[in-house]
Amino acid sequence: MTSCIVVDDDQDTVNVFCDMLCIIEIEVLATANDGNQAVIMYKKHHPDIVFTDLSMPKYDGFYAIEKIKNMNPDAKIVAVTADSTAKESLFLESLNVTVISKPFEIQEIRQTISKLCTSDKDQAQFKIQYKFNGEDTVYSCTVNYEQYKNFKELPIVEKCEIIKKSKKQFDKYADEMRKAINLAIRNDTSHIRRLSDMVT
Repeated sequence: MTSCIVVDDDQDTVNVFCDMLCIIEIEVLATANDGNQAVIMYKKHHPDIVFTDLSMPKYDGFYAIEKIKNMNPDAKIVAVTADSTAKESLFLESLNVTVISKPFEIQEIRQTISKLCTSDKDQAQFKIQYKFNGEDTVYSCTVNYEQYKNFKELPIVEKCEIIKKSKKQFDKYADEMRKAINLAIRNDTSHIRRLSDMVT
């Protein structure tokens, strides 16, 4: 049986959502009321799917998504939200987070779960723009989430942001980018510059 945790700061929403999951025979291992509790419950239960609201006080759904994806890049996460712009979020898209709009319907939940359980495990690829410290030149390149996370942490990178989803053929390029980031950690930017395009 597919297992999950449900995260929302509104307990009535949690109850209704859990009732729907029960009808379609999804096991609810735990519930949480904010992003921090979600991370704790994920560590404890290792569910197949995380259903989380995005707008919650203190620790929101974005906090939970980022922390859970850092623990397990393959984690299956569904954002359940009233935010009509969430489906356009490059952050959510880059992490392969599915979005369900509130008010939700049981058929949409069922279809989402079915799609998640049969989807391939290819990592999303997306285009980023960045600058090196002390330089005006803006570069762009294609990375997966793990590489984007490493990129942002490079002390030699001043600014790094997602600009769009990429359709680039990625397998060989991904290996080269991994090597380039490892060199950049040692302040050697030559390889990363070769793999990047200048933005005019």
